[in-house]
Amino acid sequence: MIKSSIIGVLVIGLVIAGAFVFFEKIENGYVGVRYSINGGVRDETLGQGIKFVGLDKVTQYPIRLQTIQAENVSIATADGKKTSVNIKYDYKIDPTKTAAMYKEFGNITSGDIEEGWLKSKLQKEARDVYSQYTILDILSGKSSEAEGQLLGNFLKAVEIKGFVVEDVTVGVPEIDAETQKSIDAIVLSGQENEKAKLDAETKKTQADAKAYETTKQAEAEAEANKKIADSVTENLIKYEEAQARKEHGWVTVNGANAIVKEGE
Repeated sequence: MIKSSIIGVLVIGLVIAGAFVFFEKIENGYVGVRYSINGGVRDETLGQGIKFVGLDKVTQYPIRLQTIQAENVSIATADGKKTSVNIKYDYKIDPTKTAAMYKEFGNITSGDIEEGWLKSKLQKEARDVYSQYTILDILSGKSSEAEGQLLGNFLKAVEIKGFVVEDVTVGVPEIDAETQKSIDAIVLSGQENEKAKLDAETKKTQADAKAYETTKQAEAEAEANKKIADSVTENLIKYEEAQARKEHGWVTVNGANAIVKEGE
């Protein structure tokens, strides 16, 4: 019985050990590429779950979106300023190209590729893009334009190997004291321009209001005069004359002397 128990324990141990040796767990969001000692890279990739792989070696690649932070990427701008930026990018791997990727990079992890080949490509494309802009361009309104250009260039540079870049975000570059003074002067000038523009708009609004008020008053007077003119009829004139004769008589002006004829 003791011997049987020992054999049983050994068998269980061998089964457990075999599970670790002959099976591979492919994580969620990853695919596995198998490399056989005898036949090389197998074209068929492994999906998520526990897979029997025998003695094959398996390298896993992420096919779900990964967010990578590249710290202190060195760049030089068009005006000769050397600085560094932090660049964050999102990427994933095209699952149809993982076998070719293994043949290209060998038995290294995606993390090693991120720190090596991908970072090198990102560095090159960032330098090429930011060499077209001055440091003030980047800090005063053209940062989004530069980011868009970097995204397009970086995507084209790495997609041939199976990497799909979906987004790039570039942090604010480090600047020296001299550049900071230039930026402060630009900001102050912009504030003064905005204030002058606001003052001009305020004066224009006030002038427009005054002109509007004057126009409305003139229109009101014209309308009142028109109503008065429309109300003066021939009968009203005769009536007013009769009332005047009744009260004051006729007054006839002849040269410088006035001849007054009183009514009966």
